[in-house]
Amino acid sequence: MRADVAQGGLIFPVLFSLYVNDMPSPSHHVELALYAGDKAIIVTSRKPTLLVSYLESYLNELQRWLSEWRIAINVSKSTAIIFARTGRRFIQPRPVTLFGELTQWVDTTRYLELTLDTRLTCSPHIDQVRKNTAQRMGTLGLLLNRKSDLSVRNEVLLYKQLIRPMMYYARPAARTHVRRLQVLQSKCLRLATGSLLNVSNRQIHEDLGVPLFADRISALTASFDPKLAEMGKPLVRQLGRYLHLPRVDPVA
Repeated sequence: MRADVAQGGLIFPVLFSLYVNDMPSPSHHVELALYAGDKAIIVTSRKPTLLVSYLESYLNELQRWLSEWRIAINVSKSTAIIFARTGRRFIQPRPVTLFGELTQWVDTTRYLELTLDTRLTCSPHIDQVRKNTAQRMGTLGLLLNRKSDLSVRNEVLLYKQLIRPMMYYARPAARTHVRRLQVLQSKCLRLATGSLLNVSNRQIHEDLGVPLFADRISALTASFDPKLAEMGKPLVRQLGRYLHLPRVDPVA
């Protein structure tokens, strides 16, 4: 029982939760973000040298714990990144190691399908979302057009079920990002309805009963916000209060 339990999805969910929550407790400079098999080690410091020192200290404890419980991890998939205030630049720190393998410092990384950059601008994430959305629209192109045998109602349903969730993941806050995604939504709805150019995007949204992108995000955030205070994880409770997004007109 001490070390011969299967790993990953083969473990009963309760046992898996016991495993991952038994990881070494972080210090006051380190926090853990655990989600299923994904782990994020968050270290805070005003000085990069201290940041690396705190990170290396915790990685040493983590390595001992992993060895004791015979848990294997893929170090090559691990990355390190520094998030800094806009305008601040740091000399790239020395690489950190885990089980003798280097973990390089990067400018962007992916965590839970979210692309994070050093300035937390979300621009790389929005670029990836737009790319994935365009690919999905291309795949459904034969169904989402005026010559399709599907009714407009079913075409809009396809958009809501297969395309819109990709765009709403990790809801963006910046006005520019919301506008870029609103353009994609307008193009998809116009494609599904086969509307002429003299029909405005706003009219298409109203006729189909599809809310503007910013309005939909605001509604989702408002419904989710009250639940934050009930969460047990401090990182989740600190996500902030309801964000009032500026209204973005449906362009293009």
